[in-house]
Amino acid sequence: MKKTIILLRYVSTKICLLAFLCWMGTLLQPIAAQTNVLVLTERGGQHEGFVSAALDWLEDFGKEHDFRFVELNQTEKIDSAYLSRFRVFLQLDYPPYNWTDTAKKAFEQAIFNGTIGWVGFHHATLLGDFDGFPLWRWFSDYMGGIRFQNYIAETASGRLEVEQPHHPVMRGVSRSFVLPHEEWYTFDRNPRGRVKVLAHVDESSYQPASDVRMGDHPAVWTNERMKARNVYFLMGHHADLLKSKDFTTMLGNALLWASGPGKWFPRFRMLVHYNKEVEKAHRDFALDAIRFLQDMTIGDGMVVDTTSNMADFNEERLRTYHLVVSLNDHPGHTEAQRRAFQAYMEHGGAWLGFHAAGYNDAGTGWPWYVDFLGGAVFHRNNWPPLPAKLTIDDPTHPVTKGMPSAFISPENEWYQWSPSPRLRKNVKVLVSLSPENYPLGFKDTVTDGDFPVVWTNTDYNMLYLNMGHGRRIFTDATQNYLFYNAIRWLMRKQFH
Repeated sequence: MKKTIILLRYVSTKICLLAFLCWMGTLLQPIAAQTNVLVLTERGGQHEGFVSAALDWLEDFGKEHDFRFVELNQTEKIDSAYLSRFRVFLQLDYPPYNWTDTAKKAFEQAIFNGTIGWVGFHHATLLGDFDGFPLWRWFSDYMGGIRFQNYIAETASGRLEVEQPHHPVMRGVSRSFVLPHEEWYTFDRNPRGRVKVLAHVDESSYQPASDVRMGDHPAVWTNERMKARNVYFLMGHHADLLKSKDFTTMLGNALLWASGPGKWFPRFRMLVHYNKEVEKAHRDFALDAIRFLQDMTIGDGMVVDTTSNMADFNEERLRTYHLVVSLNDHPGHTEAQRRAFQAYMEHGGAWLGFHAAGYNDAGTGWPWYVDFLGGAVFHRNNWPPLPAKLTIDDPTHPVTKGMPSAFISPENEWYQWSPSPRLRKNVKVLVSLSPENYPLGFKDTVTDGDFPVVWTNTDYNMLYLNMGHGRRIFTDATQNYLFYNAIRWLMRKQFH
């Protein structure tokens, strides 16, 4: 009996000790961090009912999921430091204008870098020139390159058809359901193809019927070219939306999904520009180069956008790209464009220029650009285009590391410069045309002189390559390796 009592006491002590340790373990477990959400709201006016009802719903959602919502009605507080406090940015009917420049830049950076998730509603695509504010071009591109065109002023109910039922935003949502009292914005172009559409509205289901239509009418979509988890909802006009179980399920799913970690890729954004009006050989090169660069996007390592519109060379557009590539033309025609490019480079932008992008003579009239190129001014060229032996000046530089000491480059029109950029202390020449090629050419012949082919001005993050004439430039694996190295070196900060 005595042994039994001792045993029971021992067991009881062990149970108490285990219970105590479990209780302590519970206390010592890390507490899940609260999810902070910045809610940028448009208050008053015709959307007040929806915004007010949404805020009430968010309060209950926050208690259930440990989300904390901080409301702002203007963008003056928003900068990179302020955004770093939040995991999700909820744009609750606030339009894409009347933002400070600082807020715009911080938001653009956060969305590309994936440091914040984004959920936007309705008025967030009121894109155009409104209330004296110009179109925010980056935001238009972010939403699929769209501009607001029209809306159903009297509002109508419409049936949403889910296209991606397995996407996290659509989990538990009916495949088809009706939403009431919506304005159903239309745009000047369909965003499909530039964004991933999760659901569309069936325009034949409008009640009352409306002639304001798009044909194919996306209503929920996400831009997968950004690291940030993001989703846009065309709806957001009336408080009755919050009475729809399918709508609130989408909203809750969107917040939970957007609060997750951003994607690792893409690493950087590249803007490739070319001129359609130059000589055929330079147009041919540009088309080949675009294909070559776009093939490098396989695996989502980078975003490659192309433009032949020099109006894109403005401060707002350039600041959203990590690398600008000039294929067959200068990176600026007007004074405003040239100032924008200069500011882009002086504030840490990167540039890769090919062949005709570096051509300049007495009529170019851009002294800063000549200095940017190391003082190099076009002197002469060979003709017709011919292959040439190139030699590596610095085999230790990341652009040329791992390459043979010399290789034969495919046929090209080779530019020679006077003065040679090699004479500048801030220029590092990486590849030169070998004197063994002289005389080079039949009609126009180069017989002597220094002949740099690839160089960088060390005051900037830039690289100039003399290749870029005709359709043979990307036929050599060794030279292509040089091009790969060039891009990776210019984007070296994005790989850290």
